[in-house]
Amino acid sequence: MVSFWSILMWIHLVGLTMCVGLATAKVVLLVKCYRDVTFIPAYLKVVKPLTQILVLGLIFMTLTGIIWLIMGYGFSNTMIVKLVLVAVVWVLGILIDKVTEPKFIKLAPVKGEAATPDFVRIQKRHLALESIAAMVFYILIIIGERL
Repeated sequence: MVSFWSILMWIHLVGLTMCVGLATAKVVLLVKCYRDVTFIPAYLKVVKPLTQILVLGLIFMTLTGIIWLIMGYGFSNTMIVKLVLVAVVWVLGILIDKVTEPKFIKLAPVKGEAATPDFVRIQKRHLALESIAAMVFYILIIIGERL
């Protein structure tokens, strides 16, 4: 028989998988945009659904984690670090979704236009934040192996 804990584990892992895969995909696509500005329109077409699914995965991870803690999963030093990193991902996600990505979209050059210095600056910042968020997901995988 399947236990509630194992269902939570599967939901948690599905959420983590969604986050890692989509965060990685966004970084790869942003690197492609960085190297070739003609790719930006393609990125702009897919970024919203990618982000929505990534947030859904983060919600899965967070809710299952909260349920585990309510059900008595212990607080170790490793768990506290993991919780802090999840909070960091949420903050980075809000910063990305509400600040850098809208500016990236607004300043993106249209077909045939050269990239402005403002766009290049926000493009670098956006790529950096997306890369950091993706790395935090990978760190969470490593930490999760230790729990």
